[in-house]
Amino acid sequence: MTARVIYQPCSDDVARKNLQTTILNPVLLSDIADLLSLELQAELRRVYPNGKLFIWGLASPRTRNTWLAAQLGDTVIFNTKTVVTVSACFILRTHNRDLALRLWGWADEASESTWENIYFVTDVRHQTIRFKAIQAHINSRHDRSFHRYDEAQSAAILEHFPSLDHDYADNDVSLEEAQKDIENQSTDGMANRPTRLEHKYIARHLFKGKLTGRCCICLNEYPRHLLVAAHIKKRSVCSKKEKLDIKNIAVPMCRLGCDPLFEHGYLSVKDGKVIKHPSREMTAATASYVESVVGREVKEWATKSQKYFDWHLNAHGFEPGELAGVG
Repeated sequence: MTARVIYQPCSDDVARKNLQTTILNPVLLSDIADLLSLELQAELRRVYPNGKLFIWGLASPRTRNTWLAAQLGDTVIFNTKTVVTVSACFILRTHNRDLALRLWGWADEASESTWENIYFVTDVRHQTIRFKAIQAHINSRHDRSFHRYDEAQSAAILEHFPSLDHDYADNDVSLEEAQKDIENQSTDGMANRPTRLEHKYIARHLFKGKLTGRCCICLNEYPRHLLVAAHIKKRSVCSKKEKLDIKNIAVPMCRLGCDPLFEHGYLSVKDGKVIKHPSREMTAATASYVESVVGREVKEWATKSQKYFDWHLNAHGFEPGELAGVG
């Protein structure tokens, strides 16, 4: 099932203050546990093992049905004065008037209204996407209230704006579905880009639905959005058979340095260890980073992946031949 996209308007002063208070800054479970059932506390500890929660609430009764329709894994986009500045992954909901009052106070004290239809999110990401660009892409004018887009609109948004795809693990994609999607890919120039199901399967395979992961080169752990599923052999030059080998063609790399340095041939992997290019010109900063990872053992270097790492070595000239010496 395709994850849906949920539109959350957040442009007035109060909403933006609440965004700062309970989305961009987490709420400690220990500070609100006295207002929660034991069952909910247990579920929140499972979802947020560090005890830091990200919470939003709705006050209008007109949004209740949409709130009830939201599903685990949906992407919530927060529109702040015409720009989507935050996205997050919907996890669960609860109705709790006392919790809303503790977190945000009254929405309207005269009518004793507060944001009591509460939902919890995870994987909070900073974005800079013009909301009009999203509207134009799906031909929608909706810009007022909390709204859940239909499946076709959601798929179109997540396809066109990949940073909004939170890759939640429960939205399963089988290997067979991903391979079929590759087989059916058109040849009109899109064939050089991963298909949606291919990308999802690789992300599930590499990151196991976790919010953090480990870069295979530097071995450091990062938030999921600072890691990429990097093709060892550039996808645009892969054969159809190689594209279908999606269990072995990609590895996790960090955006902070390893992925671009690997892609541009400053470093590679040989016999299971990181090596640097023998002759590539490097600035002091580049050389310092590369030297810091040289010799690291890459566990993803395995029998079925070696041929792709070998392609990378050859494509970037890591093992140049001897000059003929004929004068």
